Amino acid sequence: MYFTKIRMHPIMIPIIIYLIATAQLAHYSIIICSLLIHEFGHIAAAKWTGHKMTSCTILPYGGVIKIKNLYLAPPHHQWLIAIAGPLATAILYLIAQFFDFPGQAFFNKVQLTILALNLIPILPLDGGQALKAILPKYHQNTHLALSICVSTMLILVTYDQLHLAFIFTFIAFQNIRTWQYRKYDEVFNKIVTKQLTLP
Repeated sequence: MYFTKIRMHPIMIPIIIYLIATAQLAHYSIIICSLLIHEFGHIAAAKWTGHKMTSCTILPYGGVIKIKNLYLAPPHHQWLIAIAGPLATAILYLIAQFFDFPGQAFFNKVQLTILALNLIPILPLDGGQALKAILPKYHQNTHLALSICVSTMLILVTYDQLHLAFIFTFIAFQNIRTWQYRKYDEVFNKIVTKQLTLP
C-alpha cells in the first residue's frame, strides 16, 4: 500500500510545533494536504509509467520520492514523473478558484508557493529533476554545482522571509551532501547497470 510508504521528514517537526503553538492548526492542515496532493501527482505519474515507488518523504517544499531504479528509466519517464507534482499543484489551485471557502487566500498562497518553489530548475526541486532528466550525463555535476550556488544565494536573498530562508538552507545542505557522495552514487549506478569497467 502506498499510504504505508509515506512518511514525514523530521525537519517538519519544528514547523508543525510552531503552527500548533500559534493556534494555526487550519493552516497546518492546508499545508500538509497540499504537500500530499503534490506528491500524489508524482506517485500517479510513476505508476502510470510502470515504475515502483519505494518511499515518499514529505518535506517543507514538497517531498522526496524514491523510485526503484529510476535512473534506468527513459528520460521522458523521469521528466514526466518530476513535472507531475507541480502539475497536480497547478490543477488543485485552478480548481479552487471556482469555489469560495474560508481560508482561501492562505490556500492560494500555499499552492502558489509550492508551485513557484518546485519550478526553480535546481536540485532536488522538481524543476531541477526535470532539467536533470534531459541533460546529458556529462553536465550532471555542473548542474549539481550550480544548484549548490543558487540555493546558497537564495538563502541570502530570502533572509527576511524566515520560512523561505529555512527551506533554501535545507535544499543547499541536501545538495552539498549529494555532491560529497556523487562519486559513490556514480560507481553504484555503474555496478547496477553492469557498466563498471574493471582494470
